[in-house]
Parts: sequence; structure tokens; C-alpha cells
Amino acid sequence: MTLRTPLLLPTVAAFVLAASALHAATPHCSDTAGWNTGRLGKPAEAACSAEGYIEAFRLGEALADLHARHAALETRIAATPDEAGVLRRQQRQIDVDIEAIRGVATLRGWPIDTPSEQPE
Repeated sequence: MTLRTPLLLPTVAAFVLAASALHAATPHCSDTAGWNTGRLGKPAEAACSAEGYIEAFRLGEALADLHARHAALETRIAATPDEAGVLRRQQRQIDVDIEAIRGVATLRGWPIDTPSEQPE
């Protein structure tokens, strides 16, 4: 028994390392992962081709774009106060669009808080 124990420990350790390396190399292709990846502005995982992932990614990407457009309008409002009325109306429409996307995310069980750097 003592002869096998030294051989068993390195074998198990090698298996655990190989399994964790495989897990790290496997992309997360769930809908939630696509949603978070899109919201972070990262490119979609090329290996993820499921319809749910792609749709979630596009919605997350659209949400990130809407937030960026809203912030850009805020900057323009500060720079050109005479156009503030028109720009505020555009912001209100963007707010409506953001809430619509967030509603879809809520119905599908995707997180709506600020995304972390690690999808899912």
C-alpha cells in the first residue's frame, strides 16, 4: 500500500490540473454568459453558436450601446444648453429602450445589475 500511494497522489494531481485547464479553456455559452459578455462590450465567444447565447449577447450589446449614447447626450447637454430640450427628449427615449431591454432580461432571469468581469 505504501508503494502505490506515492504513485496515486501525482496521478490524481495531474488529473485535477488537466480538468481545471479544460474547464478554463471551455467558453461559457449560456444565455446569461452571452448577456454579460455583450454588456461588458467584449466580443462574442466564437465557439458559442446557440441561438439563446447570440440573442442574449445582442441584447447585452444593445444595452451597453444605449448607456453609452445616454452618457454622450449628457455631455452634449452640458456643452450646448440651448439644445437641452431636444437632447433630453432623446435621453427619455433611450431610457424607455433601456427599460424594455431590462424587462426582457428580468423575464429571462438574466442579471440586470452591473456586470462583473467574469460572465456567469
